[in-house]
Amino acid sequence: MPKNKNILQVFEHQTLKAEDGTSFNLVHFNALEKYGYKTGEKYFSVGNKRIKFNNYVGVIQVKNLTIEIIPKADNSLADQQAKDKWHNALIDMLHECKLIKLNTISSAKLKLKSASILDLYYDLFLSETETIYKHGLRKNYRTVEQNLHTLKGKLVFSQHLRKNILHKERFYVAHKVFDANHKLNQILKKALLVLKAIAHNVNHNMRINKLLLNLEDIAEENITAQWFEHLNYDRNTERYRQAITLAKLIILRYAPDLKGGNENVLAIMFDMNMLFENYVYRKLRALQAKADNPILHVKEQNRTPFWETRGLRADILVETPHKRLVIDTKWKVLVDNKPSDADLKQMFAYNLHYDTDLSILLYPKTTISTSEKKPFRNEKFNTQHCQVAFADLFNAQGKLDKHLGHKIYEDLLKEEVLNK
Repeated sequence: MPKNKNILQVFEHQTLKAEDGTSFNLVHFNALEKYGYKTGEKYFSVGNKRIKFNNYVGVIQVKNLTIEIIPKADNSLADQQAKDKWHNALIDMLHECKLIKLNTISSAKLKLKSASILDLYYDLFLSETETIYKHGLRKNYRTVEQNLHTLKGKLVFSQHLRKNILHKERFYVAHKVFDANHKLNQILKKALLVLKAIAHNVNHNMRINKLLLNLEDIAEENITAQWFEHLNYDRNTERYRQAITLAKLIILRYAPDLKGGNENVLAIMFDMNMLFENYVYRKLRALQAKADNPILHVKEQNRTPFWETRGLRADILVETPHKRLVIDTKWKVLVDNKPSDADLKQMFAYNLHYDTDLSILLYPKTTISTSEKKPFRNEKFNTQHCQVAFADLFNAQGKLDKHLGHKIYEDLLKEEVLNK
């Protein structure tokens, strides 16, 4: 796995070299080079016939090749077994963080999980759009202006005089129509047209063409980011929300090759630092509902003012009846298991700024030796202290541990919480 030769899996921070006769050749490199410069090398840096990925994970489709960038925070070999492990972990993390909605996909379609993350997004968008069409496209009244042979609605005098001075039998009017040609459906159609240009799955292509045929009366618009800023949902359009979210991802991450050459690029990428933070936060937040864990609140922190326009932002703040603790997640592999000076100074600042009893630097566990907690106390700082800790994301079966929040509580927080 992957069995499909058009799917290439690489790890974050890995370098991909373009070579003739391989799945990643100069055609793909040239397209990614253009895309990289266009996006300010946000997801990868461009070298001499080389692409070096950074801390973003996800999937990039370039021409007929799907490149899946998966996380890796252990010292296992970069073999297919390791890729499968982290591929599945990434999908589960995206699902946990509400970035992909797997429970709406049938068990049969979940077999796509072994193929490509991109296939999951495509399949989910198509399934959501098919459901919307099955239950009927939302229709609205809208005003249109037309030059007609009959007087209908309101006469637009300025346009009527300009266009019909020699055609007394015509009327330029503005009138209302009730149809499905409005923003939500136009967004769906644009996303389908993007998929039509880049999809290479036969089953997907059939479904795309069928949906486009059903939406042929919907106008094709140039959809920009501004279209999504003021969308409002009500009880009649709430069913569109998931499909529109996916359509936004598809449309705004798509970079068409305007000069031709069939080098279109679509990138659905996620900052692994933010994904790890959000995943840990959600696992800890789940403890709030359990009476046997004396945690009152688990909060994601907003930036708070510190100096002029600059501020401080701790990742996670845990509050108990007696204490306040800061957890700052770091998606990185430590050298000799020692944090950087910058990270330690950051935690000292958090202790002062949030008036906390303990700040924890939480890294992913990479080896058996990293399971050791490394607290630091100094009488000069009284009760304020820092601790370096490591979270093992996987259970004994090599899958993401569903009880990660409880493990973090038992290993790192319980002693501090109970020690009043």
